[in-house]
Amino acid sequence: MAGITDFPFRMICKEMGAGLVYSEMLSVEALVREHKRTFGMLHTDPAERPVVFQIFGSTPETMAEAAQIVSIGEVDFIDINMGCPVPKVLRSGAGSALLRDIGLAEEIMAAVVGASRVPVTVKIRLGWDAQNFIATDFARAAERTGIAAVTVHARTKAQGFSGSADWSKIKVVKDSVGIPVIGNGDVRTEGMSYGMMIAVQRDKQV
Repeated sequence: MAGITDFPFRMICKEMGAGLVYSEMLSVEALVREHKRTFGMLHTDPAERPVVFQIFGSTPETMAEAAQIVSIGEVDFIDINMGCPVPKVLRSGAGSALLRDIGLAEEIMAAVVGASRVPVTVKIRLGWDAQNFIATDFARAAERTGIAAVTVHARTKAQGFSGSADWSKIKVVKDSVGIPVIGNGDVRTEGMSYGMMIAVQRDKQV
């Protein structure tokens, strides 16, 4: 998360036993323009691996260029954030805004997969609002492009971080694809995380 999952925080997480850590969201526009502060956020260390670097943007070309930049470094995965509901991100056409244009989202995913030297994952939400549950269609599009795994935050964009996550929808998404699906939302303890993974694996292995 922006301003939270920086390098020192990730190292603390690793020391506490985290098996996988994620970077802050990196703007692809800043990366391709060689913004000094954003490039500084690419700092990593062998001790924190495996590490995922998370990018966001709204055009296939820029996303692909940024993926080339990021995957040159000591990184194990690139994650495309298509779930962030923050207004500043939405205004740029990125994050959850892409939930309203699966066609463009699929183009972006294909471009990033094609440009990256490491596996690519994507994070989404259930949909823009309760009337538009598009996570299954989105996950199928991701699978078609070669995305390695999908993380589903079981809320809609309209919910933001309010209300409750609908874990049952995560299983619906998992049953629609053959790639791994990671559940997200209202996971506050290690036990809850394990319980969610078991629920998703019950009928089909993650």
